[in-house]
Amino acid sequence: MRLFALAAFLLASLVSAASFAAPSLTGRWSITAVAGADGLEVARTRAEFATNGRFASTVGCNRIAGKPQIAGSQMTFGPMMATRMACPGPLGEVERAYMAALSNVRGYRLAGGTLAFLGEGGEELVTLERAK
Repeated sequence: MRLFALAAFLLASLVSAASFAAPSLTGRWSITAVAGADGLEVARTRAEFATNGRFASTVGCNRIAGKPQIAGSQMTFGPMMATRMACPGPLGEVERAYMAALSNVRGYRLAGGTLAFLGEGGEELVTLERAK
């Protein structure tokens, strides 16, 4: 009986470990689209996943940082730290849309060099391209 319980535990551990094996997000990205935001200047954007799990980004004004929770294809961003510079005009609107999108992220999809942050229903909230 003990052997069966141990085997079941080991099998469950392997299955759990396999379900949490995510493709590497580490590295630099350009933010190419934000849901609800017009006027995004891709050349001013950047995002980076560090090897320690930290995430830092900007859409061209404030610096935003935090540590997302990632398990399998699920992803959530908790409270994010941000500098507090005033972002004039359309840039401020883009940043507000970006921060709202990050707070609604529930998953991600990585296909080639494109990363999409997904909402509860699988809709794309933020699209990123791996930086060259």
